[in-house]
Amino acid sequence: MRLRLEPLFLLALAVGPACSPKDSRIPHEIPPPTVPNVPAPVVPDVVTPAPAAADTVQPSAPDAAAPAGDVVAADAATDAGPAEKPAEVDLGDGIEEARALLESEQWADAAALTRACDRSIARAELVRKRFASGDANVAGDKALNGLDEIALALDTIDGYASLLFNVSPVKEVRDEAEKCKTAIAKIRSDVSLDKSIFEGIVKVPREGLDAATTHFLDTSLRSFRLSGVDKDDATRARIAEINDLSTKLGQEYQKNVNGDTRKVELDVADLDGLPDDWKAQHPKNEAGKVVVTTDYPDLIPFLTYATSATARMALQEQNSARGFPANAEVLQKLLNLRAELAKLIGYPNFAALDLADKMAGTPEVVESFLAEAKGAAKPRVDSDLAELLARKKKDDKTATEVTVADRFYLQQTVRKEKLGFDAKTVRPYFAYPKVRDGILALYSELFGVEFAKREGVKAWDPSVEAWEMKRDGKVIGRFFLDMHPRVDKYKHAAMFPVQTGFVTTAGAPFDRLPWASLVCNFPNPADGDALMEHKDVVTFFHEFGHLIHHLLAQQSKWLSTSGINVEWDFVEAPSQLLEEWAWDAKVLARFAKDKDGKVIPPKVVEKMRKAEEFGKGVELARQLFYAAYSYYLHAADVTGLDLDAWTSKMYADWSPYPRPTGDRLYTNFAHLIGYKSAYYTYQWSLAIAKDLFGRFKEKGLLDKGVAHDYTSKVLEPAGTDKAENLVKAFLGRERNLDAYRAWIVK
Repeated sequence: MRLRLEPLFLLALAVGPACSPKDSRIPHEIPPPTVPNVPAPVVPDVVTPAPAAADTVQPSAPDAAAPAGDVVAADAATDAGPAEKPAEVDLGDGIEEARALLESEQWADAAALTRACDRSIARAELVRKRFASGDANVAGDKALNGLDEIALALDTIDGYASLLFNVSPVKEVRDEAEKCKTAIAKIRSDVSLDKSIFEGIVKVPREGLDAATTHFLDTSLRSFRLSGVDKDDATRARIAEINDLSTKLGQEYQKNVNGDTRKVELDVADLDGLPDDWKAQHPKNEAGKVVVTTDYPDLIPFLTYATSATARMALQEQNSARGFPANAEVLQKLLNLRAELAKLIGYPNFAALDLADKMAGTPEVVESFLAEAKGAAKPRVDSDLAELLARKKKDDKTATEVTVADRFYLQQTVRKEKLGFDAKTVRPYFAYPKVRDGILALYSELFGVEFAKREGVKAWDPSVEAWEMKRDGKVIGRFFLDMHPRVDKYKHAAMFPVQTGFVTTAGAPFDRLPWASLVCNFPNPADGDALMEHKDVVTFFHEFGHLIHHLLAQQSKWLSTSGINVEWDFVEAPSQLLEEWAWDAKVLARFAKDKDGKVIPPKVVEKMRKAEEFGKGVELARQLFYAAYSYYLHAADVTGLDLDAWTSKMYADWSPYPRPTGDRLYTNFAHLIGYKSAYYTYQWSLAIAKDLFGRFKEKGLLDKGVAHDYTSKVLEPAGTDKAENLVKAFLGRERNLDAYRAWIVK
């Protein structure tokens, strides 16, 4: 999902993919708002660059922007007019183009993407010009309509381009998608700095506005101010330049990570400890070696089961060096630009600017939250490390520390030897097709919807499946499942929103279909049994939680407050909540069956739950390390910052493990692009999720009354109100940290 920050018009202008953190792995991302460095708007972009996949079965909602028949100059998307009057192009209203884009299977057509991108931007520019000319159609109480028209003009193409930039197997398509994303970011930046639009929004009369529209107005004004719209011309020009450069650098960083799959060549003996089905998928090459890559289906099982500490470290070092050296320079430039932007807008550092539209609000709140979590976790961290080191000494009497390459293996070994649970023994119950079908069936029951596979629909790769979601027989959303690794594909797990659904006709929700795509890297049935680790099953639950949020959150009449356009540090809560279902024996019994049809025994699930408690301290500390790294990097004085020295200090201060040799976290920590300073979001949202779960825990995980309450009070309202108020409506009280604190010390 990532999703978004608060429903700011800008947010709406730029939302990205959404993701989840698992096992100390860097979680999927939800992507940050698309407008680079402009903490406000959010237009579905995806796992957050807002990518997203396809959207619409029925007429893709009025694509907005310009009314049918509007015409603009062919170069309308540019600021400077040409010397000669250009030919005019009829832009229509975008409805047919959006439908064709999402339904006519043009995934490999780079030219079609470019045409749709140019015309979508031209529609948005047309609305901008109406504001500049004082057009009555965007004046007074109609100004918010104009602002939302701009968001709507860019919505589908933004999600489409973001998705294809991350998943297309065709280089030409990825290249055009990158250009399109850059152009979209440019116009979003221009909109956020456009004084004529801002002045129009300022003049919107508040009398008679409903609560949701007032919220949209307030967050839009805040977004504009955080973007620097009220600065002088020279300052706004520099901000625009910074936004443009930041977009390009962010794309370059992500592209360098996506394209950098590394590998090690190992002896067959180095595979000792790994499951037989995994070994069968890794035969020797002509040189008699076994190739193991840094893609998740290789990386996680290898670090979890391989008995060779040397081989594990060899693979870990390759994984932690991805993106190096190219991204070192890219990130340094980006940090400098973000720091400059913050100063121009009036904040001491980028972290302070970035937090201004979050639930947390200020650096002091985030620093206090991280410090409290760190302190609460310390006893468990110390205990976990002592036990892990003691176990390591049985294999290596000279060992003095536990390394990052040891963590999964040693945790799994202690769980097996001391707690009687071997993670390998549950893999046969989690074949990918059964997990997929089980999650779909569960979410269907929980949220009162039906899922149907769209047979015969072609996507960007033959392995991708097309699905639709129905309620009472009516299609209310469409999505894709791109679940297996490929070359040049996004490397983590995320939900990419492609098109945002919202109420385009009074009282008629679901009349503009939302589209999205899950993008994961799970084992492929085409390569064998496709047995999943349970931790990957949890990730599937999490990501599908983002998906269901995006598809159901369409009760608003404003696109800008629909979908996952919520405060960025709340966006993970709905998906983290649903991870709880992946640990329930009754839920798992619905689909967790081996090839002979035997259901996973409840006693095994109970052992698995107890075993998961071991190592929770170090896993939490690892997540807090990422959160602190993300936050303090943007709070620091980045002038001449030595990223290597700074990274070593953060490892020393926050990480439960020493920094590995050759580690270059700053070149492959993709959340620094999307979440920027706000990786703390995962723990902040987790604290909310633990609180929300209390009602389900009390009544039962499949209680339809609680599930309906949750759907109607938290998911469907989307960004029509503050997240604090949505949570309060569901809980019947103010939220608190009691459940989170109890979970830490449990």
